[in-house]
Amino acid sequence: MSDLSDDSVLNQLTLPGSHDSCAYTVEDPLAKTQGASLAKQLTCGVRVLDIRCRHERDVFHINHARIPLGLMFDDVIAACAAFLARYPGECVVMSVKDECGSQDCARSFAQTFESYTERYPDVRWYLGDTIPRLGEVRGSIVLLRRFASESALGIDLSMWPDNATFELDRPGAAFSIQDEFRVPVEASIDYKYRAIEALLVRSGSRATQRWVVNFCSGTGMGANPRKVACGSGRRRGINDMLTERLVTHDGPCGTMMIDFCEHADWALVRALVARNASGRSTAT
Repeated sequence: MSDLSDDSVLNQLTLPGSHDSCAYTVEDPLAKTQGASLAKQLTCGVRVLDIRCRHERDVFHINHARIPLGLMFDDVIAACAAFLARYPGECVVMSVKDECGSQDCARSFAQTFESYTERYPDVRWYLGDTIPRLGEVRGSIVLLRRFASESALGIDLSMWPDNATFELDRPGAAFSIQDEFRVPVEASIDYKYRAIEALLVRSGSRATQRWVVNFCSGTGMGANPRKVACGSGRRRGINDMLTERLVTHDGPCGTMMIDFCEHADWALVRALVARNASGRSTAT
């Protein structure tokens, strides 16, 4: 990002992201979605984080659904702050989701979130409700808000439906999102790939004013996240299929949320970055 124009708008960039970014701390095959830490993800090119919080006793624990991951929101902020201190020309986009509802809390999820921004005054946040230009957010964390708030706070994605391809429209922030995560068996990987491909084609239009977010992740009892992302002896995974597909894709790719970003030596992340470096897309 440091070599890009300050006038670049985030929705026109190609941004590698990690789905359920903190689910590298568990070994349950249905819960584990990453094999690398947040620090490693950021260093290797990931710029969009998917953070799921359990709000308990007025603090944020990091969860995957009901499964605690042994991290706190403080740990997430620390990883981002360290990265941005080292690379102040970059920014980190962070989706923050209310994962489990509130338990034994005296304040709302939004109020607790704001308490973290006050606790760490040296960490810069972009909490505007419109899609910013890169020059506005270098050295900052950009909030995509997947939780309720009574006041304007970040880019509002709180009306996110379950297991769908959909659009969300706010003044100054229009999104097209594919998050069809249900992949019940390995044979369903092909259906998931087609859902990704359909939105990828749309993202290639440089005329689009939407922020395209394409989830490459999927799971089911017969196809856990690793099988969907990395494949098995019987079937190729999404990551390899997309790495190959990007060779023939024209234009931007939007934001691609990946499971097991480190697969094949970060091949999919590197493919996105290589496209950016070649000038085929305006990106990180």
